[in-house]
Amino acid sequence: MESVSRVIERVREQIPVIGETESVPITDAVGRVLCQPLIVPRDVPVAPLSLFDGYAMRAPVARGDRFVVEGKQFAGDPPAHLAPGTAMRIFTGALLPEGADTVIAQESTETDGADAIRCTESLSAGAGVRQTGADTREGEVLLPAGTRIGPSMIGLVASTGMAEVRVTRRPRVALLTTGDELLDPGAAFTPGKIYDANGPMLEALLHSAGAEIVCRASLPDDADIIEARLREAADADLIVTSGGVSVGEADLVRAGVEALGRIDHWRVFLKPGKPLAVGEVQGTPFFGLPGNPVSTFVTFLLFVRTALEKAAGQSDPGSLPTQPLPLATARRGADRPEYIRVRRVQRDGRIVLEPYPDQNSGLLSSLAWADGLAFIPEGAELAAGDPVEFIAFKELGP
Repeated sequence: MESVSRVIERVREQIPVIGETESVPITDAVGRVLCQPLIVPRDVPVAPLSLFDGYAMRAPVARGDRFVVEGKQFAGDPPAHLAPGTAMRIFTGALLPEGADTVIAQESTETDGADAIRCTESLSAGAGVRQTGADTREGEVLLPAGTRIGPSMIGLVASTGMAEVRVTRRPRVALLTTGDELLDPGAAFTPGKIYDANGPMLEALLHSAGAEIVCRASLPDDADIIEARLREAADADLIVTSGGVSVGEADLVRAGVEALGRIDHWRVFLKPGKPLAVGEVQGTPFFGLPGNPVSTFVTFLLFVRTALEKAAGQSDPGSLPTQPLPLATARRGADRPEYIRVRRVQRDGRIVLEPYPDQNSGLLSSLAWADGLAFIPEGAELAAGDPVEFIAFKELGP
């Protein structure tokens, strides 16, 4: 059996980056990967701005100084001119008048007659001012190539005036689920059948990882049909299947893949998710995920998501956000490295990880209950309070 780290390493090495790119509006760019660096076209801000409502003046300013107030400067107004020795009423985001270099907050002034103020604090030049280029400078790299754009970056890009960004085309994925026992959700129930849970779950996971599903089918346990659909699926950038890759009599996907390509890895030293197949079908990368839903979920996060990020050109594919958090209860490691379903809870003033009581890999209820996975090393003897690596899968967005 291959180690998790070795399989991830090979996925990073072997999955090719998609060569096709496209321009998309910045409002549609969340989850997309930049194929070229974004260069700042102009300083932001392009000129000094007031940080708050107050009065623009020229420093130095001493406590007790009196200024006659002449004029007003609103956000969006062209720059006015400040007469020497005077102040100008100014509002948040407004351009500083020519001749001013400081803004005093209105709370730090007192009225002194109908048209004058007196300062109640001393200020040096630059106080209360958002300087030219304080956020970004013309010509600098705003975001490097390989960045997956998140919601927090959209405002930054928009602030420079850019309306579109150049990104890698979305990876196109063929998704196949297999099994004579499967019914589509909504179909009339038949004894002996089960509803296909892995298919809809994988569709959601693929969309959240930025993929486009170009082929979706639920297949019976028929070798000829499976091979034919695998051949058709090879037009995609990636093929993902669920079920049929173990050693059972009806596990026919593995044989279909080997007839059209090859299996590079068959089993992974991992719990849950040991029966994972990684290979290629007529040159298209293939991932055969286990049939148990929790195993499907875990292997998708570790391996398929890595492949999609690499295909999209992301600079750090497979780098799931992790943090060390303490276990709520003692835990003994299994005979393989294990990812257990956990939930963050607060006890005695700190956050701890509470494991789901039953870690059976067939329990979808455990995924809905949990908000992340905790990594338990092989054979570990962990006491309550010992830190483990935590992946917050509910916080993984596009």
